[in-house]
Amino acid sequence: MKKVLLVLLAAFGLFDALYAQNLQRIGHLSYGSVELSGCWHHVDQSGGEWALVGTGLGLSIVDLSDPTQPVERFSVPGLINNWREMRTWQGYAYVCSEAIPSGITIVNLNYLPDSIQTKVWRGDGFFVDRIKESHTIQAVDGHLYMFGGSDLTDGAIIAKITDPWNPQILSKYSAHYVHDGFIRGDTLWTNEGNASRVGMIDISDKTNPVLLQTIPLTGGYSHNCELSADGQTLFTTEETTGAPLSAFDVSNLEDIKLLDEYRPSKKPLGEVHNVRVRSDGFLVCPSYRGQLTIVDATQPDNMIEIAWDSVGTSLIWDADPYLPSGILPVTAKKEGFFVYQPTYKPAARLQGLVTDASTGLPLLNAKVLLLNSPNGDTTGLDGVYKTGAAGTGLYALRVEKEGYLPQVLTDVQLTSGVTTFRNFALSSLLATEELENERLVKVSPSPFEDVLRVEFPEGSAYKTGKTRLILSDALGKTIQAQAADESCITRFSGLKNLPAGAYLLQIEQENTRPQMIQVLKN
Repeated sequence: MKKVLLVLLAAFGLFDALYAQNLQRIGHLSYGSVELSGCWHHVDQSGGEWALVGTGLGLSIVDLSDPTQPVERFSVPGLINNWREMRTWQGYAYVCSEAIPSGITIVNLNYLPDSIQTKVWRGDGFFVDRIKESHTIQAVDGHLYMFGGSDLTDGAIIAKITDPWNPQILSKYSAHYVHDGFIRGDTLWTNEGNASRVGMIDISDKTNPVLLQTIPLTGGYSHNCELSADGQTLFTTEETTGAPLSAFDVSNLEDIKLLDEYRPSKKPLGEVHNVRVRSDGFLVCPSYRGQLTIVDATQPDNMIEIAWDSVGTSLIWDADPYLPSGILPVTAKKEGFFVYQPTYKPAARLQGLVTDASTGLPLLNAKVLLLNSPNGDTTGLDGVYKTGAAGTGLYALRVEKEGYLPQVLTDVQLTSGVTTFRNFALSSLLATEELENERLVKVSPSPFEDVLRVEFPEGSAYKTGKTRLILSDALGKTIQAQAADESCITRFSGLKNLPAGAYLLQIEQENTRPQMIQVLKN
């Protein structure tokens, strides 16, 4: 299912208000000219919450006891680098960067809030000094996974951290470069960069990773992925301008299916950088062009954005929605560290079937647009559409397909947490109907600018009787109405200031069904 975005600036008030309610910025910590990268969380033994922030100079450890006033309590210096990621296991943080030979900085956080201990690890035993760099890192179930660097491979390296202070390397996966990875049970899901794919690696034997199969993406740079809590859906991001966040049904590895795609509403060319999946089915999406969004993916075949904010223009690198308090730490590359109070409010969904009014057959490529939201959908072969909005409200809806009379509704009630079902039957436009090989009506120019000319040629049924012409906008609001004159040529003028887009020309005549023609304005 392909989502379409419609931007009607005059109608943004409703969903802007909903977005503001669902994503409130409550705290900020500036790092001046120092750029930020990844972030992660830690909860100390007394329940205190901390943010671990990657900076160009090392690791910053931020006290979140008052989330409206975050304070850096400790800093761990590292080699200067724009990329720094970290994960934790049993009170230890593992920090990686692409600076050579940064290795892995290990930080013992178990003595917070009083003190920390640090050391640099670059491999063990036969592999000592072989861990020189890595792009990303994961720490799961007593094992450390390093991706995208080192002297051993630019794929994945697996180490045992039974002793968290002293990792022991077990194996590597070298079939392809790995930018990032996600681990659940006995499977490692690898994002393989320019190969534009996700790999599924059997790691039931950590000493012998085995590639099972791959999932091809749309052609962008495979950046990161995470699984839904039930393991049925894989969400993937691609670090290529305008590339989508994709949801794949992976319940049957022999029949993996693309369910839906999502792009941030206001700046769709600013792709999602890292998708973070919550156990309740919501996605937190730090994105390019300064965007942070929340998406309701509880129905992964119909992902709906419920919140959007911007902190500037640089990349929002990461966000961490996993702290017990529910606050949301966020890193923006140039603008600093932010804390949000999110509300994960269910989307108000709309779905149904679009058919041909005459035949009853489903219509392919019909567009269903919620005009006072950024959302819409395009039907597939089955004529089904699925869309929705950020929350409860009255929405304007337009259903259209080339060659058919569009339908516009201005009072569609949608409710948060509820899926509303509504079907539509579209009637064919008769603008090209012919009589004795002559067109009934000629409209020019197409697209128009200041003047729209309507002519009824010789032989047209509209040359007889009283004919009325009405030009209206997409919502059905009349712009101009005129009666056809004796010359059978009518001009609508003074149209220069109308917004570009689609308009409707309605032709009315006594004792006949009105005809509709879609016309375009430059």
